[in-house]
This record gives sequence, C-alpha cells and structure tokens, in this order.
Amino acid sequence: MRIALFSEVYWPMVSGVGVTLLRLTRALEERGHQVRVYTATYSLPKGQPDRPEAHRSPSVPLFLYPDVQWAFPRLRDVLEDAARFQPDVIHVATEFALGITGLKVARHLNVPVIASAHTDYDKYAARYGVDWVLRAGWRYLRWFYGQSYRVLCPSRIYQEHLHSRGVTHSGIWSRGVDPSCFHPRYRSDTYRRSIGVEPGDLLVTYIGRIAREKNLGLLLEAWDLLAPERGSARLALVGRGPLETDIRRRGIPGVHVAGLLDGRSLSTAYASADIFAFPSATETFGNSLLEAMGSGLPSLVAAAGGVLEFAQHGGNAWLVEPNSVGAIAQGLRRLLQDAGLRRRLSEGALRTAQERRWDEVYDRLLQDYQDTIDAGRQVTNSSWAA
Repeated sequence: MRIALFSEVYWPMVSGVGVTLLRLTRALEERGHQVRVYTATYSLPKGQPDRPEAHRSPSVPLFLYPDVQWAFPRLRDVLEDAARFQPDVIHVATEFALGITGLKVARHLNVPVIASAHTDYDKYAARYGVDWVLRAGWRYLRWFYGQSYRVLCPSRIYQEHLHSRGVTHSGIWSRGVDPSCFHPRYRSDTYRRSIGVEPGDLLVTYIGRIAREKNLGLLLEAWDLLAPERGSARLALVGRGPLETDIRRRGIPGVHVAGLLDGRSLSTAYASADIFAFPSATETFGNSLLEAMGSGLPSLVAAAGGVLEFAQHGGNAWLVEPNSVGAIAQGLRRLLQDAGLRRRLSEGALRTAQERRWDEVYDRLLQDYQDTIDAGRQVTNSSWAA
C-alpha cells in the first residue's frame, strides 16, 4: 500500500500529533508499506539530514502558536511529487493549508481520502481566548471532514464530540504503548541525582508540551500551595514549548525544567519518577499518560477529555476536577503522602498498558485504509458504469 500523509506537524516538531505521525510512518514502513509525508519546513537538528519520506513546503510560524509552522504549499510541486509517488490513499492529518492541498491532490489524481482528527478545537479556542471563531470554524471543519471517506478519532469520547458537531462518518484510530520503550526497568538513580533528587525524596514529573493548554500554570500554582508540606519532593517538567523559557526564568523552588528528551533519555525520565502529573483538560487521547502507565507510574490526571477512555479513578490513576488549582493540590498531597495508594495505582497502570498494543492499533488502521481504497474503487466503477 502507498500512503500519502499530509500534515503541518511532523518531525522534527515534537508534539503528540508529530510523534504519533512519525511513529505511524515507521510502523507502516516496517510492515512493507510506502509512505510519503507532505509537511511544513522546520529547522532540522544540527548535523541531522531530513527524513527521506518528507516533502517540505515553505512555512512561517503560526501566529497563535509559533512552534507550529503554517505551510504555503506550491500545489504544482506537490502534485508533481504525488504523481510520481502514485498513492493508493491520501491521509489528511491536519485541517489547514496542507490538509486542503491533500484534498486538491486527491481530486487531481482521483485518489480516495481518509482524515484523522487530533485536536479539540473547542477547548483550545477557549484556552486561547478565541471562542468567537468556533461557529465559522465548525462550518469549515464539517465541510473539510465531509471530503473524506472516514474521520478517525483517537478516542470514543472525542468521536462522540464530533458527532455532536455533525461529523458522523467516523472511526477510531486509538493509541498503544511500546513496552520496549516505556517500562519500569529504565528507572535510574543517576538520572534522579542529576536533577537534585536525593535517596528517599519523591519526584513528580510532567512530560509533554510546555504550553498554556496543558494547564501547567495550574500545576505550578498547586506546587506552590504545597510548599509548606511537600518537604524535599521535586517537580520535573520534561518537554518543549512556548512557556519553557518563562518557567526557567522564574527559577521556581523545587522545580526542574529538563527540556526536550527522546529515546532512552525519555524512557528514563518517565520510569525514574514516583508520580506522573497530567493536568491537561484538552486531550483527545493522552499519549503521555499511557506512556507513564507503561512506565509503572501512579498518575494525577484531570478528569476530562480523551484520557477518560482508559484512566480509571482509584484503579490506574487518581482523577481530579479539571481546571482547578485546589483539586490538583489536594490530589498531589494524597499521592505524596500515601505510598500504598501509589503502589495500587502503579499496578493498575501496568495492567492497562499491557492491554494496549500497537499491533492491534495498526491492524485496524490498515483496515480503515483498505476500506477507503475499496470505497474509492466502487465510486470509480459506478462512474464508468453510468
């Protein structure tokens, strides 16, 4: 199968969507399929060449979110490249300029389209104070998604949200966790000492985008509230994003900003924590939470969004009221003080991770691709018959 993937977000940009799409590309290639990714232009890591599957379009930083590049595709260039690639199916993974380009390429080449939805725009609009765009925005999104055979959602919870907005031709593309990457065996005392954690101290860790929509401001307020009682516990923030520089500048006591980690370093950062903090209320799935579970961590989780697909209060996570400093502080206090609860949640987290394997996820996705291709053939044959 030959899959053309269109997305503004892709390696080396690190986000839940970017990591998911890179993982998808690698998994498809390992299974013998061919992938071409049409994406934006990002600065490459020093000394690293671009990935061979990537076709880059000229881009500028997105005004609301400068870490994301807004592409200006040259349709003729993309069309010529896609014609050489000869895709069987086009997968549009973002709804912006490159998604529109994917639809145009599909129309020119008579290739069927499947879409995937990754972002809860309602919650992001509220967080960034642009709620006024939603009415026009959903008219556009209904049109955009209407060009595809199926719209894949990361969770049933977000699928229900799309249905409430009038997008009903949907399916599920869930997420898994790789035990070779995320596992308690990567715990490291050396790592803990390197960020100031002494033997017997507790380490709370957040891993993900360092951005406003992740509710890190609330987490840091809760951390400050607990100052008189958290003793020598430390909080590590792992990732990159718009708030990273400001948080570093503030020099908050007991807080370590680790920056972006990947590979074995990321595995170590997860497994070396004692508690995982995940205050975001905007997730359509929550990849980081599942990776934390695979690493055996008890987690504090905002009870909102796609995480409710697999996070169970008192079973594999400790759920708290979303968007509440007091609830986060109370939950952290409970986890910091109750070692027995941490052990029970850790055991439940590992059981959950063991039930979510990538092989099953990709088997289902490939079937969705094949269904899309088959439906496209039926339309073509019906046109010829007419």
